Amino acid sequence: MTNHAQTISMLRAAAWAGGLTREQLQRVELETQDRFYSAGEIVCHKSSAATHWIGIVEGMVKVDVLSADGRSTTLTGVTNGGWLGEGSVLKGELRPYGVVALRDTRIALMPSQTFHYLVANSLSFCHFMIDQLNARLGQFIALAESYRMHDISSRVAGCLAELFNPQLNPRTQRVLHISQEEIGRLAGISRQVAHRALHELEEAGLLHIRYGSIDVLNVDGLRVYAREHSE
Repeated sequence: MTNHAQTISMLRAAAWAGGLTREQLQRVELETQDRFYSAGEIVCHKSSAATHWIGIVEGMVKVDVLSADGRSTTLTGVTNGGWLGEGSVLKGELRPYGVVALRDTRIALMPSQTFHYLVANSLSFCHFMIDQLNARLGQFIALAESYRMHDISSRVAGCLAELFNPQLNPRTQRVLHISQEEIGRLAGISRQVAHRALHELEEAGLLHIRYGSIDVLNVDGLRVYAREHSE
């Protein structure tokens, strides 16, 4: 499958695409572009114009904000099939965050004009967007709670569980090809601290650590662990 064919396949498989008319989907396929980003490359800068809705064809990105003193805080990670940046596109605002490729990643870029065309002309797309924004709100409430936690393992558990949010990351596989350093970046901790937290979660029977990957054995268990160990 060619790279652009892979992007078209991802668009057609998206949850929001099922309710589009043939003409609407053809417009999306025609106007959506794709681009490859190497690991560590910036997908978009903080305060850049929200000219596109961003989809992850293959790979993983993290969404970061910078404090006044230059410290970086990761808000979320997005994997295959996930979309991000809808709030800024809807409001026509500058992005309040930056997006960075955690590994080699192919991105789908739907122009804001196409996005607003779907909002104006597809009721099913609007319903999807309500669910998307509601899921995003719940995610950020959980994030705010996690940064008040003293238990780092619960933060890592919550971070991993969010990668399996069916609305925001619909195609995440149970075998996560992710390094402990990448998990540390997502959770806002060092690789060494992430290593210790992952071993605690492994001892709890929630995952199995492999070289360069993690087998997630119990997603619901991760959510319960994050909630119960944060209290």
